[in-house]
Amino acid sequence: MKRIAWVVGCLVLSIGGCAISPAPPASPAEGVAIQGLPLRWWEGFQDPALDRLVTLALDNNLDLKSAIQRIREQRALRRQSSSALFPILRGTGSAEASHNASDGADQSYLYGVDLTWEIDLFGRLRAQTRAAEANMQATAADYQALRVSLVADVISTYLRYRLAREEETIAQQAADNQQQTANITRIRFKGGTASGFDVERLEAQVNITRATIPAAREQAESSRYGLAYLLNRDQTEIDSILAQAVTPKQPLMPDVTALMALPATSLRNRPDVYATELRLQASTAELDAAKALRYPQLTLGALVGFEQGSGTPAWSISGQVFQPLVNFGQIRAAIEASDARQQQAWLTYQAALLQALREVRSALASYGQGMERQQLLALATHSAANARALARRQYEAGTVSLIEVLDAERVYFDARLDQVQATTDVLLKWTEIFRTLGLSPPA
Repeated sequence: MKRIAWVVGCLVLSIGGCAISPAPPASPAEGVAIQGLPLRWWEGFQDPALDRLVTLALDNNLDLKSAIQRIREQRALRRQSSSALFPILRGTGSAEASHNASDGADQSYLYGVDLTWEIDLFGRLRAQTRAAEANMQATAADYQALRVSLVADVISTYLRYRLAREEETIAQQAADNQQQTANITRIRFKGGTASGFDVERLEAQVNITRATIPAAREQAESSRYGLAYLLNRDQTEIDSILAQAVTPKQPLMPDVTALMALPATSLRNRPDVYATELRLQASTAELDAAKALRYPQLTLGALVGFEQGSGTPAWSISGQVFQPLVNFGQIRAAIEASDARQQQAWLTYQAALLQALREVRSALASYGQGMERQQLLALATHSAANARALARRQYEAGTVSLIEVLDAERVYFDARLDQVQATTDVLLKWTEIFRTLGLSPPA
């Protein structure tokens, strides 16, 4: 009876065992919008082709698929760790043969089941399970962070593709207009009212402008190949989507002042920051597990079986206690190393929060400057268009020289390029704002 009472007492201790520190506090939920901003924020561009590209990327990107396998791996490790809290039941069998002069040969066979169970008196196994759980959740947060980056990369690549196509169109239009002026000048040269120098200068300008077209096409092709890689799709499928593209609209900007005033703690939900917090929790649990090695480990064992032939039942029950005595500082060194890793994780978490805040504020400030530049260039393009039209009319009337016409054409061409680049830059900065906020729909 005393032996049974001792075993029951050990089981009670294992159920209510004394962990060294409590479980870490719950982390913020994943996928919560900040300041009411939409998680599918790219739909504000009102471009169905872009929406389709993002959806395909989230469904097919190879890096995302690899990240899913990393989550699967961590889930298995978590199950492996938590299974250590439960008994291990194994089938067992043995055979023994002996011989002596008096009794002759003797053979015996035993088969049955064997049970071993490490009782988690001081929370080492539970701490290891908490660490495995936190590492699994951190890997899931890494996956969400990768989704955020992927969405931003797809949108940025698409916007650069659109920019390259617009630059090609502008260059082609400019070259066509310059060619018209060159044709007029050639007619005037034949009539004796223009010089051959004027004709050659205009032809040179036409070819200089046309030379920018291959560069724009090269950029468009590079972006097209980039989209095919990000989406893990054949380029012909990408082309069919791009053929349906429309000019992305500029979404309405939320309250910049409110976003600029965000405290660092409000960015805890950003997936990469959340992952560092979870790894801090994992390192804390690993430190607990290391500290628990200083205390005794209790293992219970039991065997139930039968002897072959006689059918006699056989059983045994045992308990083993292991207490470290002399290990030449091995456990102390393990604790110190775990403590150092926890401090590293804590510093990494703080740095991640501050980095996230810096990126958000920098992106917002950059967006504001980009908007101002876009507005000024829109005014400049309007004035340059008026000046160009006036110069062409006056040149045809013979009241201004070719130099004034060429200068007006160049200013207008440059202004249009600058304007479309500034517009794209604003959309890229808008994309960067949402990337730094870490907004993306959960998987």
